[in-house]
Amino acid sequence: MKIRSKDKVQVCGKSKPVWVLDTDSLTVTHNSTDAEPSVTAFSSDHIKYHLHYSAEYRPARLKKLVNDGTILSYLTDFDRSVAEAIERQVGKMLENDTEYLRAVAVGDLAKARGLENMDRLIAREPVYAAMVYV
Repeated sequence: MKIRSKDKVQVCGKSKPVWVLDTDSLTVTHNSTDAEPSVTAFSSDHIKYHLHYSAEYRPARLKKLVNDGTILSYLTDFDRSVAEAIERQVGKMLENDTEYLRAVAVGDLAKARGLENMDRLIAREPVYAAMVYV
């Protein structure tokens, strides 16, 4: 789904929206009269899930963010916040994971990394429930 801002600018004789959010390609395009359009692409799963969820259940919120011109900063902050929340949760889980601590102590980095990745997948579910699907 593409959401275009109400505000328009003249680019090469054509009237184009200032902001365009494409929830399928996970891009935000900013058109201005004095420069080439800037396209910012996101690739994280939580951005994809949040945009698709919001497009289906909260389209008015996305339209407001696009019309206000705050969609890019919103998504950038959201991306960072979710990633930080997951990392905090993983850190707490690893502090108490005796198997992980033993693997690190003996230098078994492959096992430690595998346990860390598993904990990251486990941590995603509650973080996504609290932050992404809202």
